[in-house]
Amino acid sequence: MQPQPSQPSQPSQRLPSQRQIEVKLSRDLGFFDITMIGVAGMIGAGVFALTGIAAGVAGPALVIVFLLNGIVATITAAAYAELGSAMPGAGGGYVWIKETLPSSFGFLAGWVDWFAHSVACSLYAVTFGAFMAEILVGSVMLPREILAKLSAFLAVTFLTYVNYRGVKETGRVGGFVTVLKVFILVLFIAFGIYKTFSNPNWIMQFTTPSFAPFGMVGILAAMGLTYIAFEGYEIIVQSGEEVKNPEKNIPRAIFASLWIAVVIYILIAFSVLGGVEAEIPTWQYLGGLAELGLIRVSDQIMPFGNFILLIAGLISTISAMNATIYSSSRVSFALARDGYVSDKLALINDRTKTPQYAIFFTYIIISFMALTLPIEAVAAATDIMFILLFIMVNFVLIILRLKAPTLKRTFKVPLVPYIPLVAIILQIIIAFFLITEVEHGFLALASSVGWILLGVVVYLGYSKEKEKTKQEEEYKTVFEEKVIEEKPYKILVAIKNPAVAKKLVTFARLLAKARDGEVIILSIIRLPAQTPLTAGRKYVKEQKEFLEELINLPEVSDVPIGGILKIAHNIPEAILNAIEEEKADLLILGWRGRTFRKDYILGSTIDPVLFKAPCDVAVIRFEPSLEVGKLRKILIPTAGGPHARLAAELALDLNKVLGSESTLAHFAANEQERERAEKHIQDTADIEMPEEKVKFERLIKISRNKIEALVREGDNFDAIMIGASNQPFLKNLIRGAFPETIAKKTTKTVIMVRKKIEIAEFLRGFKFWEKK
Repeated sequence: MQPQPSQPSQPSQRLPSQRQIEVKLSRDLGFFDITMIGVAGMIGAGVFALTGIAAGVAGPALVIVFLLNGIVATITAAAYAELGSAMPGAGGGYVWIKETLPSSFGFLAGWVDWFAHSVACSLYAVTFGAFMAEILVGSVMLPREILAKLSAFLAVTFLTYVNYRGVKETGRVGGFVTVLKVFILVLFIAFGIYKTFSNPNWIMQFTTPSFAPFGMVGILAAMGLTYIAFEGYEIIVQSGEEVKNPEKNIPRAIFASLWIAVVIYILIAFSVLGGVEAEIPTWQYLGGLAELGLIRVSDQIMPFGNFILLIAGLISTISAMNATIYSSSRVSFALARDGYVSDKLALINDRTKTPQYAIFFTYIIISFMALTLPIEAVAAATDIMFILLFIMVNFVLIILRLKAPTLKRTFKVPLVPYIPLVAIILQIIIAFFLITEVEHGFLALASSVGWILLGVVVYLGYSKEKEKTKQEEEYKTVFEEKVIEEKPYKILVAIKNPAVAKKLVTFARLLAKARDGEVIILSIIRLPAQTPLTAGRKYVKEQKEFLEELINLPEVSDVPIGGILKIAHNIPEAILNAIEEEKADLLILGWRGRTFRKDYILGSTIDPVLFKAPCDVAVIRFEPSLEVGKLRKILIPTAGGPHARLAAELALDLNKVLGSESTLAHFAANEQERERAEKHIQDTADIEMPEEKVKFERLIKISRNKIEALVREGDNFDAIMIGASNQPFLKNLIRGAFPETIAKKTTKTVIMVRKKIEIAEFLRGFKFWEKK
């Protein structure tokens, strides 16, 4: 086939008539994942440390404070939901402001966002330090204040190193921690409500001396102090480039996570105000205990409450610190990538693949704020910065409604511009009372203004000139286009190891030729969670050259073949996404023949793909000396079932192209099993193929050791093709024993195949309950 001139194309689409390599970001996060991200960001230091302080500011009206904060946050969250679903890229508010408002506002948004997330991490660190000091005081000969600051500093230092190394808290672990926190708090709420209503005079707890002893001023000041507790939706949209079906999942996750947090905060406030008894009004008692208020009164609410909430608080703040080091370093990385600050902050460490300088400078900000400011000032500075960012986002919503009315929006804020203007006004009011009425409010304002003034110096002295020459690279590209025919049968080949990539592609080519199909090669660049996916561009050139080499192999020139290069944090999810995007019929994976982890059967990449892939799957461990084009003899052990029939179908495909001979074999323990063995072989041989049927050789072997018999017989063949079955002989495939044992005992090529079937049928077929 001769190359033809390139046709005009859209980079983000796979063209039906062209050979190409696409570069894509992998979307790995589902609705539950991002909802947990939002909940984790909102149920952290706020509920554990700020409840007591806010109670001292607002009195029993704290329950109203959380409700009103939830309403105000919902209005701004709606703006995030609309913009996040319409423009689901990485960066969230910073990116929207940069793309909509003048360049100076874009810089300001990123600069403020960086500081906001960094200082939020400082708040979590200060809270962690206070909790650790509560545990260590008395056993360590240091004053409580020094213990708290030292613990905060050591925690931030350790987690910064963790982020630099690229070690990540996995989504599963993060989700578990969040669910555990919610469970503990719900348990606390249940005990608290029970104790409250057990007191016949419980109403007095909320009316002494009055429901709102400091009036509306106290309510607004407490709202400002605790507003940070409801900013978790900012973290959700920051991960927009990694979210599956972002148009629907981002708005749903934003509102779900926000109101899960609001309800929990309201019930916590009600439980602690109503269930705690003291010589002075409960709200005064809590206020005097400050950030340790909730912890120290918890023994009155539930058994072992102090210990349980201390542990929950420590786990929560560690998780939150890790997440905000990650999110704030991402913002600084984005600022450098866009030319606003030094390119050094966008450099990726070749060994750890993390933005080392972005992480380091973020660490400096976090440590400085945690060590120098009291907790009220840290919380207030965080609130001020997030409020400023939220105000700019609401302005962007109004402007985009005017400038881009045709932008596809799956969620729309009603009554624009009135609703966002109400959000802006309310947040200005909250900020005013936060600064003027909360202790250390002016100190928080001074630190925030100082950071903004530093930003002005950086922008005028560096960013303004640098951005003129900064060229943003096109991220999704089409590479090497050749005219081909669209084929109905697609084979996706996921490659990792260059040593076997050529063999995998050649094997796929044989099947594609037999079925008049096409081959799509998938290569994945994996980055640590700390590193934005856009940072993967520095590795794209090398990987594209490798894909180009595979595409241009002489051995595969007679079939349509293209390539996809994905940049992802999670390799199995990236493979599964590619299957759905390309509507692949067959996935081919390489396998080393063993796994080093006891918690996986075939491997940490293969296992989740094998169980979840919505297509047929073939996993291959090649004999080192095998030439794929010389697969002449294939042994197919069978115990019947759809997986064995798939193995037979693929063997017939090889017969069409190579003239290969295939033998269906069953290994029985005794002669009494011979009749059943013949039925299994016949069941596998009776496959419906559109072409003329090819006869299989048939073999029944009697042996007490079926594995050893199979391995000995396999020595006479070029490859052993195993299909999962619902019969006892191959039942262990799903448990890992059978394929790994065969691969260890033979040097021959081992091909394991799994037929796409409904999951219920799949599980029924394996009959896990059947005794051996």
